[in-house]
Amino acid sequence: MKKKNNAQKQTAPKQMLLSSKSPFTMQEAYKTLRTNVEFSLPGGDCKCIGVTSANRGEGKSTVSINLAISLAQLKKRVILIDCDLRLPTVIAKLNLSNTDGLSNYLSGMISEIPITHISNRGFDIIPSGVIPPDATTLINSDTMLKLVEQLKESYDYIIIDFPPVNIVSDAVLISSSVDGYILVVRHEYSEYQKITEAIRQMRFADAKIIGFVYNGLDIGRKYYKKNRYYKNNYYYYKKDKE
Repeated sequence: MKKKNNAQKQTAPKQMLLSSKSPFTMQEAYKTLRTNVEFSLPGGDCKCIGVTSANRGEGKSTVSINLAISLAQLKKRVILIDCDLRLPTVIAKLNLSNTDGLSNYLSGMISEIPITHISNRGFDIIPSGVIPPDATTLINSDTMLKLVEQLKESYDYIIIDFPPVNIVSDAVLISSSVDGYILVVRHEYSEYQKITEAIRQMRFADAKIIGFVYNGLDIGRKYYKKNRYYKNNYYYYKKDKE
């Protein structure tokens, strides 16, 4: 597998992508998500995690990237696959060019797996590639299944950013190779009936839902006051111990 190296400056809004400069509550939220994923999928083998949502605009791609960053912070070998072949957003958030990617490989246009290393984030990525005429056929192929199995030999975690479940069926087409799914819902945006429908479709396909991410809550709200209090007191506790 040939890798490209990419250390381009991130141009996505700073508050969206996880870093050491992210708000304390955001960092802690993704540490909690990371821990929950690890406990939900025990074992020493590679874990393949699908991230999806009921509909568009709920923040699944940002969650996919930040989960990859969080796992990479533990020195885990992580690869993120942008599997939203119709309307990809991962590459834009990471400021990457979308040349050869997953669609090119699955369609046989290229023979090498198009892996790019994000050196300043610590994980690898397979971009979506050119937008194909029939994305469902490419994802629901033996080549896609073989790709996931091949990647499992080299990584600790495979994160797959899938399209929304209620729009297309892509997320559940390879559920047999995905160890667990995370369903992203957005504060004051996601609708109960649509979430219920997404869960129904995933269960019908025997897709294992390991949890939900409640996304989009304003970290400046009163719900986080106690976290700010904890952060301040934890800081002074450390200073006293020093």
